[in-house]
Amino acid sequence: MNLEVALRTFVDIEASGLDQTNSYPIEIGWSDTLGNQDNFLIKPLASWSYWDPNAQLIHSISREELLSDGLSVKEAAMRLNSSLGGETVYCDALDFDGFWLKRLFKAAEMEMTFTLVDVFNLYAEMSKEEFLIMQRYLNDNPASHRKQKGGCFLSCSFLILGYVVLTSMRGSFIRIHKYDYS
Repeated sequence: MNLEVALRTFVDIEASGLDQTNSYPIEIGWSDTLGNQDNFLIKPLASWSYWDPNAQLIHSISREELLSDGLSVKEAAMRLNSSLGGETVYCDALDFDGFWLKRLFKAAEMEMTFTLVDVFNLYAEMSKEEFLIMQRYLNDNPASHRKQKGGCFLSCSFLILGYVVLTSMRGSFIRIHKYDYS
């Protein structure tokens, strides 16, 4: 059997800390069920000075790395809109991720052209049995936090893997298409 996996895009964001008044996005990664993906660091604006050393212990990204390797806020926002424009994008922390994306797009003086929604909206489309199967899979196979380059991508891929495993458990073969947006 063949099953075309519906396009589902997941985003994960690392930030300078969890203080929603002062924190800002420092890394964004996204991945979708078709095999497309992207991951990049963001160079903080001069006014973005808040830095939580405890957050750095979790994501392992130094401020110096952001300053040397990060994209400008404008480049980051343009790259997201170019890749995700018009899509519904799922995240696992809507309050935080929404705040950080709004902060990024406001700083870039751009409108976000994709819609960010809570991953629980996706789960709502599943039967209770399917949700429990996916939840069990995700609990039995914990994803590590960043601790390496591309950690946001790995987090997104992990959510997709759970979704694909669930979809394949419905007794279907999954055909994946890969596209390169670079």
